[in-house]
Amino acid sequence: MNFSKLPSWTWTAGGLGLALAAGVMIGRVSAPGPEAGGSRESLGAGKSGGRDSRGGSLTEERTARSRESARSTKSAPSEQDLSKILSSTNRLERTEKLLAYLDRLPTEQFAAVYEEMRNSPSAKLQGSERSLVLQAWADRDPLTALGFLQQGGAEDWERETAVSTWAAKDPQAAFAWAATAKDEGDVNNWMLGAARGIALTNPELARDYLSQMEGKTRDQALRDMQPYVTQYGFDYASNWVGNISDEGLRSQASRTLARSLTELDPAQAGAWNAAITDTDTRRDVSETVADAWARTDLASARKWVEGLPENTRTEAAEGVARHYAQQDPAAAAQWLSGLGNNPDLDGARRIFIDESFRSSPQQSLDFVANLSDARAREGYYWRYVNTWMKQDANAAKTWVARNSAALPAPLVERMNRQ
Repeated sequence: MNFSKLPSWTWTAGGLGLALAAGVMIGRVSAPGPEAGGSRESLGAGKSGGRDSRGGSLTEERTARSRESARSTKSAPSEQDLSKILSSTNRLERTEKLLAYLDRLPTEQFAAVYEEMRNSPSAKLQGSERSLVLQAWADRDPLTALGFLQQGGAEDWERETAVSTWAAKDPQAAFAWAATAKDEGDVNNWMLGAARGIALTNPELARDYLSQMEGKTRDQALRDMQPYVTQYGFDYASNWVGNISDEGLRSQASRTLARSLTELDPAQAGAWNAAITDTDTRRDVSETVADAWARTDLASARKWVEGLPENTRTEAAEGVARHYAQQDPAAAAQWLSGLGNNPDLDGARRIFIDESFRSSPQQSLDFVANLSDARAREGYYWRYVNTWMKQDANAAKTWVARNSAALPAPLVERMNRQ
């Protein structure tokens, strides 16, 4: 299932949960070091001595036992405590008290608490709180939490939240578990959660795991990783893409991150794009870079497009044509005409025609003659002359009478009968 189709509160849960639960309770988020010159954790790294069968260090295990023992000396929280917390109308106060409650909650009671919240009539309204409980549980006892979800028909966000929490602490164990866990549909949400949790703390390691994914799961994982990569700036993000060893995956990542890279630094993104050796990838990326650049600096984007090689310029022109046509149709038409007669420019020409018609129907229809595809020309004439007739019949008829020699004869005849 597509993660973008989750309920709106899931995003709130993710943001609030990661900020509070991951930041306050886990506290292990760290920025990655630069790729060049620094040591990088690999898939085979991290298996230091003194680790138990679940992947945790013995020191961590002793610390966990100590914490659990400390919890047993405190008064265990009751159902009434939880009900009182959840009934609070002050969200910040509710969150703070819930975190304190979860810190005192014995590990073996998490299942009952989560089940109660899950089956509550207010479950949909307590999405953020459920996420906090699930993250605290997965942080404390990931295998039990995941086993519970496997048996209980978990939603996509629950799968991803639980594995993500575990992966932020123990990436190898979490990913190994997720890789063997079955999930329905085209996307494996267990693996998505693992990928996002790893990317949170180590985007470079997440990149290595990405190569082990396939299909729509890999596509979505790459999109999910994007903000964790680009938050460190253009140089880090472009190196992150460049150091992907698989050529196909590197091309896919280039397409996926192109817009974000351009938003970080358009000029650097343009240079990065021009240096891509694979022609198809360079062309595809160029339209995205040109579009994102033209949104903020049309003049610079135009100049960049003009300096590209022919086999890339024709595609990049599509990104500029859209914004230029919206701002100044006449100047945009002149600019496009100046790029030459290459039939491959028809994509940019079509975009210009569509965009300019909204504000300047005559300018749009005048430009249709520049299309190299005869069938496309005829289709545009029929489509937009008829549309213009509905908006301004007199202006449309005047234009048809003046350009009848270039128009399809049946269209002219039809206009003459109206």
